[in-house]
Amino acid sequence: MKSKLIFLLLLALCTQAFSQSKNSISIVYGTTSNSVDIHGVSGDFGYADRRGSQFGINYTRDINHTLSLQTGLFFSSDDVRLTTVGPLSTGPKDGNIKLMSIPVIARINFLKYVFVDGGLLADFETNYSANGADAANKQATKQTGIGFELGIGGKCNFGALNLFVNPFFQDHAVTRFGNNGSNFNLIDAGFKFGAGYSF
Repeated sequence: MKSKLIFLLLLALCTQAFSQSKNSISIVYGTTSNSVDIHGVSGDFGYADRRGSQFGINYTRDINHTLSLQTGLFFSSDDVRLTTVGPLSTGPKDGNIKLMSIPVIARINFLKYVFVDGGLLADFETNYSANGADAANKQATKQTGIGFELGIGGKCNFGALNLFVNPFFQDHAVTRFGNNGSNFNLIDAGFKFGAGYSF
């Protein structure tokens, strides 16, 4: 009898948690400042900080009032600039890295309007373009792999409509899919702005 009561109590709690869960779909735009981490490799080259942008769709599942899980599909475009100081240097070499990313993020909500979030990114480099310099292609290594994201933000709900701003930090391709001969990885820091609908 006691075990049946415990089972019914757990079932009721699960049902209540599910009924209180909410889904939301958001359209997100982000602007970033980026760099390429060469992990202390010595040489006559380096990367200058440049800018980038992101755009995507975000799906959020509220588990309870405190915890939410997020995923989605994002596309980003990051300008990169390789600089060299050697005697044969021909000046800066510009390139552009395009990524498709699938995040798996946990978000902790507190103080009603504030949240912190963090999780993993599955990054897939869809294109790399440069200004015709083979050196730039060799240095800006393929950014396909697993990275991570950390952030903090604020949100406001107007009925089913929700708005948010999310300062964030992303480190791409910390662990790569395959070996391309280098561990240089793209780092983004910036702001995401989103508008969504809860249902």
